[in-house]
Amino acid sequence: MVVSCSEKDTSTARPAEKASVIPASVTAGVQPAPSNDKDVAIVLDSGEDAVSLVDLHEYKEISKFHIGKEPHHLMATPDDKYLIVANAVSNNLVFLDPHTGEIVKRIADISDPYQIGFSPDRKWFVSVSLRLHRVDIYDANDFHLIKRLKVNKAPSHLIFDANSTNVFVTLQDSDEIAAIRLSDQTLLWKMPVGKTPAGIRMTPDDKHLLVGIMGSNYVEVIDWREKKSVKKIVTAEGAHNFLPRGDGKNVFVSNRVAGKVCEVNEESLTVNRCFDVPGGPDCMEVTRDGTELWVTSRWVKKVHVVDIATGKMKKIIPVGRSPHGVYFFGHAART
Repeated sequence: MVVSCSEKDTSTARPAEKASVIPASVTAGVQPAPSNDKDVAIVLDSGEDAVSLVDLHEYKEISKFHIGKEPHHLMATPDDKYLIVANAVSNNLVFLDPHTGEIVKRIADISDPYQIGFSPDRKWFVSVSLRLHRVDIYDANDFHLIKRLKVNKAPSHLIFDANSTNVFVTLQDSDEIAAIRLSDQTLLWKMPVGKTPAGIRMTPDDKHLLVGIMGSNYVEVIDWREKKSVKKIVTAEGAHNFLPRGDGKNVFVSNRVAGKVCEVNEESLTVNRCFDVPGGPDCMEVTRDGTELWVTSRWVKKVHVVDIATGKMKKIIPVGRSPHGVYFFGHAART
């Protein structure tokens, strides 16, 4: 069933409102990270308002610094010049040098940025406000606010279609997904999915949306053009987030409740295998050589490193409380 949204959204477009750019040198309470010449991973310790820098070869935390209140997600800018950390409660974006970890600047007045993303054409920057039940659309060039859209409860994750026409958002506490047309910032439609949808991904052929159903044990496959569910891929309890393996065929799915990560073939829409990653697995990243999967485990203050070839645990790295986003410096975040 598709919930029609033909009525114009009741929220109105605001006048162009440019976010404030604050140099790191005058940002109270934030210290620049030490410069690092090593291969380093950045881990967002959302429960400590901090960033852990982890040596990729020694598998240990080498430094930690304050970043802002509740950093949850992070991504590279389209030109890979900066790494953006979204601080949900601080209401700002922090730009890091992706090679040294140094704080370069902050953009203030970005309200409750939980999950963030640039459209493929680099025209739009979208931030979902989980606490405020909003989707905010900005100009990606200068971050001025174009429109705020009220949606149903707890917008959580987002993904764009290939030609940057639409952005799709999971509504975690409404058990729905929503489609928003970017050209005129219009809420096109909503449709029910399973209980507590979280992560969302577009298949490489731009045909299907994959939605992690955190309140159950499967990934919902949506034909977004027809606005209907076409399949359920059973993975494990708490299906949550996605990361492509990097081979153009397979995607990893974290299953937070079961403590497992499953590999799903995006062509056949079937499960290849699952392996154990305890402690509430969430965000993931693959090393540049494609041999290791790094997984943040939200409940146990750990990053788990898995040998991709065997699915066996290789290393366990202590980090800060409630680790969430993870990124490798010099390695463009995968979509």
